[in-house]
Amino acid sequence: MIKKLLEKWNDIKLKNKLLIAFVILMLLPMSLIFLLSYTSLKNSTLEKFTLYNQVLFENATEEVQNFLDELNSIKYDFIMDDNLISDIGKTFARYTNHQDSFLYTNILTKMSQFISTKEIIQSVQIINKSKEVYFFSKLQGDVPYESDKQIKEGFFNEIVKQEGKYVNSGYDKSRDVYVVGCELFSRDKIQPVAEMIVSFSLDFLKDVIEKYHLTEGGFYVADRSSNKVIFKTTDKFESIIEKLILKDETKLVPKTIFFEETIPDLNWKIIYIVSESSLLNNFSYTKRLLILSFSFLAIFAILFLIFISENITAPITRLIYQMRNLEQSKLKNNIKIARKDEIGDLLNSFYQMLKRIDELVIRVYEEEIARKNAEINLLYMQLNPHFLYNTLDTINALAELGRCKDVSVVAVSLAKFLRSNMAINNSTISLADEIKQIDHYLTIMKIRFSGKLSYRIVYSQEEVLKAEVPRHLLLPLVENSVVHGFKNKNGDAKILIRAKKIENRLKLEVVDNGCGIELAKIEKIKNASNDGIGIPNIIKRLKLLYKEDFDFEIKSKVGVWTKIIIQLPWDKVVKKEEKENVHSFDSGR
Repeated sequence: MIKKLLEKWNDIKLKNKLLIAFVILMLLPMSLIFLLSYTSLKNSTLEKFTLYNQVLFENATEEVQNFLDELNSIKYDFIMDDNLISDIGKTFARYTNHQDSFLYTNILTKMSQFISTKEIIQSVQIINKSKEVYFFSKLQGDVPYESDKQIKEGFFNEIVKQEGKYVNSGYDKSRDVYVVGCELFSRDKIQPVAEMIVSFSLDFLKDVIEKYHLTEGGFYVADRSSNKVIFKTTDKFESIIEKLILKDETKLVPKTIFFEETIPDLNWKIIYIVSESSLLNNFSYTKRLLILSFSFLAIFAILFLIFISENITAPITRLIYQMRNLEQSKLKNNIKIARKDEIGDLLNSFYQMLKRIDELVIRVYEEEIARKNAEINLLYMQLNPHFLYNTLDTINALAELGRCKDVSVVAVSLAKFLRSNMAINNSTISLADEIKQIDHYLTIMKIRFSGKLSYRIVYSQEEVLKAEVPRHLLLPLVENSVVHGFKNKNGDAKILIRAKKIENRLKLEVVDNGCGIELAKIEKIKNASNDGIGIPNIIKRLKLLYKEDFDFEIKSKVGVWTKIIIQLPWDKVVKKEEKENVHSFDSGR
């Protein structure tokens, strides 16, 4: 994996490498710094606005509590007036119409005085133990409640149980007021005197919300005794309000912030819910400024990198161009470079080398070509007599046996073999031509073995026949099978020649069912250097043509078979692809 990545990296041009390095070393850290800065600033801004909204909420709930303190204030106004409490407790049985009495008028006057100083209270209704009712309201035409069924079932009984504490009746939609009640005691709290029902408007909550700018979120008030929301500013958070307020769950809802406070006197819970996005509305300007700054820095850095990369790569590109011209002998070596940095030194050193290169390159090239040609020609001179001598021995043996027809077949095959061999002047031939020469040779050998020799030539793709291979690459191997492999062979002799393309290699195999070769002898054959004919000859020619980019392998099982495998680089033996097709030669058995 790492090796492949390194290979791909080495294939990338220097200019692109500089761009990649810039992204890794500059843009990525800049992006990371931007993200960290943005996140830190966002979190600090969110924390700041959260704290600010918390302070506003606390001030708002404190003011709500101040308004609701009027309820306790009016209760204590009655309790602290002993004469008034005494009058409320009296009965008017002797009066036919107690509303005409001085006492009744005095009580209503006091009630009027108490209510007039209260901002949110709309009306007060008092019912003494004799079921006599005193009622005063700021609203014209307002009437008292005649029974607790108009308010809340069992409301009066609940008031008695609480012994002076306020009991919530709920919101009265018909009168647009919230109703609470409590029991009035004498100052010594020994004797209950009456039940007091107080109605007050919730409009003061809207004023508080406006005053403290709690309009971006949702402001809710719930009566915990009845599990009902009695006031809300929006339905936006309806899906979560039940969990947060009514079920008393305090787990944070994602992307939202909430604050809560309780009003013990009325058993209320006040909660303010606001989304983070609402709190960060004012952060959008800072966000745009950060993005603009980062974009400006990134564009500047990219332009600077382009300038630097061009300054570095342009001279190198020119140097590569000059080197390519050097390969084509078009380079002028009298160029002077004005740059004094490392690249300038590199270019000047390169041009100083050109004079010497011009003098040496042609001479060295010609000497090397002459040496290789001489070696290859010498090997061919060694090889051709080797084939000829063996073939003539076969013809002589057939003639002595009087097999004239076979002599004719052998002579014709030999003539075809020599004709095709002499017509080829190159060091390489197509695999198809090599197979033809082998076919001529084995035709001769079949006659020599009196039909006991059979052979097959198989290739798995049509394109392998186009491959250019060294002359006499497979023929010496086939001859070795015939001469050495089938020596003292009892039974039929078989030879298989196979050619196929495997990935990027041309694989050639010569297999026989001869006597086999011992392992020690295999190593001796492959490493031989003084033997100019046969396998050492093939290996030496392969090294001259392909350097180390080939494989030559001998496998054998003594007394059973021998297989010789040659693998050559596909890109060096064929230049264009052919369609896959399967063909075979078969001589018969």
